[in-house]
Formats: sequence, structure tokens, C-alpha cells
Amino acid sequence: MDQKPETFDLAVVGGRCLTLQADFPEISDSLILIKNGQIGWLGEKKDFPGRYRANSTLQTSGKLIIPAFINAHTHLSISLYRGLGTDLKLHDWLRRVIWPLEKEFCTPDHVYLGSCLSLLEMIKSGTGTLANMDFYASHGAKAIDDSGLRGLIGEALFSTPTPSIKDPRDGFNVTADLVNQYKNHPLIHPYVALHAPFTCSGELYQEAAEQAKSWGIKVCSHVAETVSEVEQIQGRYHLTPVEWLDSLGVLNPDFVAIHAVHLTGNDKEILAKRHVGVIHNPHSNMMLGSGICPVPELTSLGVEVGIGTDSASSNNSLSMLFELQTAAKLHKMSTLDPSVLAAHQALNMATIKNAGILGLSKITGHLAKGMSADLIVIDPSTANMIPLHDPYAQIVYSMDNRNIESMIVAGRMIMEKRKILTMDEELILKEVKKWMKVSSVYDFISIKDAAATEY
Repeated sequence: MDQKPETFDLAVVGGRCLTLQADFPEISDSLILIKNGQIGWLGEKKDFPGRYRANSTLQTSGKLIIPAFINAHTHLSISLYRGLGTDLKLHDWLRRVIWPLEKEFCTPDHVYLGSCLSLLEMIKSGTGTLANMDFYASHGAKAIDDSGLRGLIGEALFSTPTPSIKDPRDGFNVTADLVNQYKNHPLIHPYVALHAPFTCSGELYQEAAEQAKSWGIKVCSHVAETVSEVEQIQGRYHLTPVEWLDSLGVLNPDFVAIHAVHLTGNDKEILAKRHVGVIHNPHSNMMLGSGICPVPELTSLGVEVGIGTDSASSNNSLSMLFELQTAAKLHKMSTLDPSVLAAHQALNMATIKNAGILGLSKITGHLAKGMSADLIVIDPSTANMIPLHDPYAQIVYSMDNRNIESMIVAGRMIMEKRKILTMDEELILKEVKKWMKVSSVYDFISIKDAAATEY
């Protein structure tokens, strides 16, 4: 008697699957069977033992399938300020543009709206997981939850008042609320988010490390992003930002250093010794004239380096595809060596490396049985990807966002054939346009002088 077929929620049938497992195995005519948000079976279609039944099927013959991208650093809400304050250095951009705008306009509703706008762009460019540092972080978390994506969320902590926290002493209470609210959530993962050494005290960093350890979560912070930051910290403490953080005892494998552009030889050795993960943000660093993270040198020392987009206001794109493509080319140029950051390594940074740095390596970042079903389907039939000799090279050097056809996160179809299924794209864009008209945000910022140095 025939064995009863096993039932799955979704079958992804056909397609060339790049699993991005350690030895980079490819599956030429794949079958991915998904149940309860996880991959229940993955392999060649012809090799499935017996029969199966699926409640729904996605046909992917002729397509490429890869893990969904992971954006390891962003600020979702400030997509509302995209295009304002361009051609400024970071500290001028913050003090003359972003901080005055946030002081005036940052509310829970605006954080939700800006986050929804950012998530639309991320979905269309294949991001399934993101790490967000923001004010009113619970409202950004709601937007992520509504979208169906996976997100690390952190309330941006300063040693001074912020738009969402009037008394800095309340910062960890807000973070604790996030931890309690989302401790059993399958897709929302709180972490502690400190702004930067030039806005946070040593005591704040030390308390953050202690609290994060007690909660069992990660800590992230912008670190050594600009020459100005390095000069400020050296002026205060006679140490580089990395040396100062190390002297505080807060650098460890659960600390994520964002940017890490201006590093001494000793800084690099410290990051390697403490097993600190680094997040490279090439477009934002280029837009703000901050410099280039020394990725090849860090990786040669054993430092794990991932990629993030930063915000839509400092980038000004939220496409992880563009980010990994730029990273691959940028370091070939800066080292005058075309072998640096090969295609599969750049793709790795946006998937496996980011998952490991963010503590998600057992959940997402590659495709295998038991992993969360987080994947994107790519249509390689357009002129920019034909002929498809090497899929890794085509993704990293030729692909466009428009080639990303569908996305699944935790077994849920988020986008199918370029249509977002979890969010009302038309309504969100309409609300953003309405906000622009009502707020007159461009006129507001155009009359501001080089004022506020803090909120």
C-alpha cells in the first residue's frame, strides 16, 4: 500500500537554488517544502522520497533561489527625510538637518509611517531581516510585524534627552519593555542600541553591557564612523573610540560595531581579539564623505564583517543588493586588487555573515532543512542577466532590484511577482505624500541654521 503523502504548507518547485551553505552547494532543479515557517525538505526534485501534498505551490522553474538578504543596520523612520541635507558631513548633517527634523517631527505615528515606507523599499529589494535603531522603537517594531519581515529592534539611547525619552535614565526601562513585549515573538528580536561614543557616556555603555547580558541580547553602536568622532574621543579620553570602549570592558562577541571606518592597527587587533562583529555601510559612508571601512584587513584578522544600508536619509537607498554590489567593487578599487571580496564573499556578507553577527545563524542566512524559510526568487531572464554563466557573479555584478520577483519570510509569502502581499503599498505612499504636504518639511529645514547640537 502506498505511503500516505506528507502535507506541507508551501512547495517551492523547480529553480536553481543557491543554498549558501558552507561549501556553497547548488541544487539545479530544486524542491523546497515548507511547514510551520521552516524548511522541512530541500533537495533535487527528483530525489524526494515518496509523495507530498502542499496547500499552495510556487512554481520557480527557470528562476534562481537564494536566502533573503539581511540588512544589519538601518534607521527605518527617517526615510521621511530622504533627500534633505545631502552633500554634508555626518556631524553637520546630524546637527543642521536630522536632529532638528526629529526634534520637530518625530512622533510615534511618524515613526510607524516612515518605517512602513522603508519596509516597502526593503521588500522590493529582497530584504527579509533587518536590524533597526530608532526612536519610539515599539512603533517601528509594529511596522516590521505588520510587514511580515524579521527584525532586530533597539531604542536609540543617548546620554541626553531624545525625542522619545525625555529623561535618559528611562532608556533601559524602554528597552526592558521591548524585551518583555517581544520575548516570545518569532520574528521580533530586541537588542540594546547605543548611538555613538560621542553621544553616550562610559557609564551608559557599561550599563548597556550588563543589562544586555542579563537579557541575553546583543548590543550595537556606531563606532569610529568619522575622523571628527575619533578626534573628539581622543580629546576626551586620550584613546581611540575602540580603545576607549575596550577600556570600559564592553567589547565582546555580543557587541556589534557599526561602520568602523577609522581604525588604527591596534583597533583592528582589539576587534579581532574581542570577537566583535563589524557592519560595513559603504553607501552611507560614501554619501557623507566618512571614508571606507577596512574590510579586507579586518577579515584577514578573523573579524566577522557584514553589511547594512544605514538609513534612507544618509544612503539614500535601502537596497541590500546595491549595498553588497558596491562593497564588492569598492574594495577592489581601494586595494587595486580585483580578487578582493569575490562575488560569493559579498553575497555571504549580506546573508550568512550578517546572520552570525546578529545572533541569528541558527534561524536564517542560508537555506537548509530546519532553517526558517526565508528566501527570494530571482528572474534571470532579462537582458541584464543573460547569459547566466555564473549566478554568483550575475547577482553581484549584474542584477537589479527588478529581477527580485518573490520573497518568502518564515514560510509566509511577502511578495509574489513584485506585488507586496502584506502591506498596502498604495495607501502608505498616499499617506507619506499627505504628510509631506501638511508638514512642509522641506520649508522647515531650509530656514534652519547650524543650530542644535543635541535634541
